[in-house]
Formats: sequence, C-alpha cells, structure tokens
Amino acid sequence: MLSGPLVGGSILGAAAAAFGWYAWRLRGARDRPGGTGLVAIAALLAVVTLAEALVVGLGLPAAALAPLTQIVVFGGAVCWAKFVIAYTGRDPGGPGVLALVVLLPALGLVGALARFTPVLPMTEPVSSAGPVNVLLSSVASAASWGILIGLSLLLIWDATRYASFERSRGVALSLVGFAVAGLPLVTSALELADTISIETGAVVAQTGVLAALTVGVAVGRPYRSLPIAEAIGRDAVVSNLNDAVVVVDGDARVVDMNEAAEELFERPLAATVREPLSALVDADLLGPDGLPDESTIEIEGAVGKRYFDVSVSRVRRSGAAAAGHAVALRDVTDERIRGQRLEVLGRVLRHNVRNDMTAVYAMADAVADGGDERTARRLRETADSLVEVSERARAVEESMCLDPATDETADVGALVAEVAAALRDQGHDVSVTADGDAAVRRSPELVASVCEHLLSYATENAAGPIAVTVERDGCYVDVTVESDGRLLAEQDAAAVTNGGETQLEHADDLDIWAVSWGAERLGGELVPDCERGRRVGVRIPVA
Repeated sequence: MLSGPLVGGSILGAAAAAFGWYAWRLRGARDRPGGTGLVAIAALLAVVTLAEALVVGLGLPAAALAPLTQIVVFGGAVCWAKFVIAYTGRDPGGPGVLALVVLLPALGLVGALARFTPVLPMTEPVSSAGPVNVLLSSVASAASWGILIGLSLLLIWDATRYASFERSRGVALSLVGFAVAGLPLVTSALELADTISIETGAVVAQTGVLAALTVGVAVGRPYRSLPIAEAIGRDAVVSNLNDAVVVVDGDARVVDMNEAAEELFERPLAATVREPLSALVDADLLGPDGLPDESTIEIEGAVGKRYFDVSVSRVRRSGAAAAGHAVALRDVTDERIRGQRLEVLGRVLRHNVRNDMTAVYAMADAVADGGDERTARRLRETADSLVEVSERARAVEESMCLDPATDETADVGALVAEVAAALRDQGHDVSVTADGDAAVRRSPELVASVCEHLLSYATENAAGPIAVTVERDGCYVDVTVESDGRLLAEQDAAAVTNGGETQLEHADDLDIWAVSWGAERLGGELVPDCERGRRVGVRIPVA
C-alpha cells in the first residue's frame, strides 16, 4: 500500500516537471514584452515544487515547507510585477521604480531564504524572532498579496479597455496571479485549523497553481496579441493625421487604426480588430511576415483605385522588445499622376522640338540659298542649341530613372577616369587623381551618370584646365572638380542651394541639377563652393 509521503511527493514531483515544461515551452517568449517575468515565474514554481516534493517524499521536517511557500509568494510577486507591467505597455519610469515596487517582496524573499540558516531557524516562533522576522514576513507578505491581486485585476481591466485583448484571455491570465496569492493563503488557514496537514496543503496549493498556469497559457495565449502594442500604438497613431495608420501586433493582427485608416478601408476598428492585416490589404501585397513588402501598393476604394507609399515602423517603448508595427499609408496617387504627366509632356516636347528643328534647318538652307548666309548660320546655331537642350533633358530624365539600389559595386575612380578620357578626346584639359579604394555599393550606371554630368558641367563653364580628385573620406567617396577660375556660376549656386528656382535665381544649365538630383538619389549630396565658385563636387555613401 502506498504511503502518504510517497503519494504526496510523487504528485509534487509531477507538478514540478509540469512547471519545468512550461518554463521550457515559454522560453521563446523571453524577448517579448514581459516574457522574462512569465518564464521566471514558471521556473520559480518548478524549483520550489521540486524542493517540496523532496521534503514530502523523504519525510523531512514539515517546517521546511513554510519558507518554501513564502518563496513562492514573494518571488512570484516580483516575477508577476515584471510580467504585467511590461505586458500591458505601462512604463514604470525605469528600473528604479520597478525595483521600488518589488522592494518589500524582495526583502521577504531574502527573509524566507534566511530561514534555512541559523539566522532565522524554521522552527523558531515569531515572538522570539523579533521585529526583523515580522518585517521580512508579515509586511512583505501583505505587499506581495497586494501586488499579485492588484496586477491580476489590472489584467482583467485591460481586457475590457483594449479592443485587441479579449476579456476571456485577460481573466485566464489573471488566474495565475490570483492562484499564487490565494492558494497558499487558503491552505495555510486550513492548516492552522487542523483541517489538512502541511504536506497536503503543499500538494493542494501547487496543483492549484499548476492548473491556473495551464488555463492561463492555454486560454490566455499571452502572445496571441499584446495589449502593449495597442497601448504604445495609441501614442503612435495621431487621431488627426491625414495619413492612414494601422497598428498591428507581432503576428500582424490589427490592434488599432486612426480615423483616416477607417475611412480608407471603409471599415471601423471594431470590425477589424484581431483580424490579420490581409483582411484590409490584398494578401498578394504582403510578405511572409504578413506586412507589406512593397514600397508602393494599390488599394481599391469607394473613390476608385489609389496608390499609397508604405512605411512600416516597429512599435516599442524605452528600449523594450518590439511589440508590433505601425503601418503608415500615404496617398501618392496625385504625385504619381503628376510624374506621369511630366514624363508624357517631356516626351511630346522633345518630339516636337526635333520635328520643328528639322523645319528650321530647312528654312535656314532656304535663307542661305537666298544669299543671307549670316542669318542662316544664326538659325542653325539656335536650332543646334535647342536640340542640345532637348537631348540633355532626355539624358537627365533617363539618369533619374536609374535605380540606385544594387548589389553591384561601382569603382568611382575608374568611372571618373573614363569620363575624363572622353572629355580629353574632345579637346578639354582634364586631370584625375584617385585613391585606390573608391568603391561604393551603388548603381554603376547612376554613379557614371552623375560623374559625367559633373565633369561636363565643369568643362563647359571653366575657362581653363580642371583637376578632378576622387578620395575616400570615412563612409563616403568624394568627387571634387577644381579650377583656377570660377566654374560654378553664381545663379547656379543660388538655385541648387535654395533647392528650387525663381525668375531671378535659376540655373542656366541642366547638368548642375542632374548632379544634384543624382547625388541625392545615391544617398549623398552636392557640395558646391558658393563663395568663389572654383570648386564643386559630390559625396557618395560607400554602403
């Protein structure tokens, strides 16, 4: 026949194994908000329950179970506070405030551990232990019960406050805190009343806590969606922001959105909360993580087809683990149409210029045949100039269509040398000095285009020879063109420095704008010498 200690020890041993299994199962949540606290409480219960199993199973003095129970309550309060505060998105003001909250439970934990030493013997009555034991036991116990019960009630309240956090989940999770606080209290009262033995009380308490943890993990599903994502998301979503913003949790489920998003998708938050983002955005536009993987997406709405630039930002607070993402959608339909319109107009104008210049050349020949060669020459020069401007505009447009992102490496020094060689063949005096390490991870075609426009601009405007320097400067490669005289016109410097043109301040050459735009698209910048105008260059990021 099985003895009581053997049965009780076996039950507690099984409970300890179950707690250990939960700690192992939840270990992946350590980098999620509050995950460390949740894993710690399961691990604490596993260690303490195993110790209780040894006490009961080996028939050791039952007095050892009392400090073990205190360790569960005090340590559980510390772990529970760490879990709930981070899980619900509350900023406790830093680790100092959190330490202050758990100060009394921590002192109680020290006192409970001290009871295994001669300092505070397990068998010594409270009256002879003095005020130290009262402080480490009674006051700490009251504080721990308050923390466990108060934060459990907070979880239930958040379940009704946040649309993404279901009430049943909040109640299920709160059972863990209630069980750690209440079951040792109930069993201790029954033990004092001689209703049950101390050993039986330990078995009842730990199996009850195990049942609460099982329900909390199975029904509460703590990381199905996070209250912290919605708590922080409300800070991230500006109610009057014109751009549509949708906040999703770590599994790409909707937890919040602003009014602009509700109008865009023609669905209220209440109808989409806890739904995957694919309920709002075509699944073909989303990546494996459930988030948009395109920079621009197309959405069909009440006003027709619209295009949106997408920005996905992590939702986090005070360096905590990421709880979700804020997906911002900016309507760029009008910009897209404007760009297409300019592209079409540019093509039509270039086509008309070519056709009209053909007619001008014919008229110039007719004028020359009539004996007015001087007028004919001026007509041809004007036509040549207009054709050249049209071709430069085409070249600039083509260079702006190049994609700067690439896995290729561009050797800036070699590209500059090629451009310089072509200019020397045309009769220009160009010298190049380049560092050996001048490679950048950018589109070679776009880098070559920027260098070509830069050197072309310099040779057209400089009165004498120009010197080109290519050198590595930290995370950038600098391409600088210098001349003894002025090569950067004052109006050109004013236009590109101000970022636009007016009737009084405008560039006389497209090349300088091509250099400025190309440098910005490469992630760099134009570096003009506006004061003397003897130097102009570009900075290109290495990576």
